[in-house]
Amino acid sequence: MRYLLTGMILVLAAAMAFPQETGSKEMPATKEDIESVFRTMHIREQMRSMMDTMMAQMKQITQENVKKRMPNITQKELDRIDAMTDATMKSYNIDDVFDEMIPIYQRHLTKTDITAMLAFYESPTGRKLLREQPAMIAESMEISRVRMEKALGELMDKVEDMATHGSQSGTEGRPKQ
Repeated sequence: MRYLLTGMILVLAAAMAFPQETGSKEMPATKEDIESVFRTMHIREQMRSMMDTMMAQMKQITQENVKKRMPNITQKELDRIDAMTDATMKSYNIDDVFDEMIPIYQRHLTKTDITAMLAFYESPTGRKLLREQPAMIAESMEISRVRMEKALGELMDKVEDMATHGSQSGTEGRPKQ
């Protein structure tokens, strides 16, 4: 049995020592290839739109949290916080993010992959997908938001119940101190 185990370990070690053939003969995608896909798919515009949406949500959440923690805060102070949030987001350089993303795409996509992707996204169906995708994502996010709010509401109800009734829910299996 020990010899069998030793033999299996040697076979696995040998297999890991030699590179596997995984299509490595294909030409890797170039930086220009990836940038072409980004342009065709409007990735930069989508990212900017997503950042704008996140920014608006972040402002709303920040204001709500500040008002809860500081009920006497003035509108002038809230405006200053908004300005600070705007400045923080403006300092976020989206082009730097794309420069860092390109090598990731290059590791995962070949020139052949890029050619096929471009052919699809430049076709009528691909253009339709690009046109409709923001709406589909927005609608999907709304479904997710509604479900998350419901789940969080139920969780908060349980937490409130625990606080008011001294329920031991969620403590089963833990050692008592």
